[in-house]
Amino acid sequence: MAYGIENGRKTVTTAGTAEALESNDHIVAYVVITAETNNTGVITVGDSSVVAAVATRTGMPLSAGDSLTLHNIDLNNIFIDTTVNGDGVTYLYAS
Repeated sequence: MAYGIENGRKTVTTAGTAEALESNDHIVAYVVITAETNNTGVITVGDSSVVAAVATRTGMPLSAGDSLTLHNIDLNNIFIDTTVNGDGVTYLYAS
């Protein structure tokens, strides 16, 4: 089976508010999520309860330029949070 490669970008408007990568169901073979290289805070990746704040952090923390790869997942079920307003991620996926 051949997959097409696509990409996206997501920023968190308000730090402390988890946001889904995409608003609709979108199951992909894999996704590589990279914290934007100009981020000044920490991005965390997880489920809808992900928290970036250091005192209560949950999920996988990513510093600027760090990446995380997930397989066979719905982009609507991946959430990000940040410690700084406007920080975000870029992502590349195969579907």
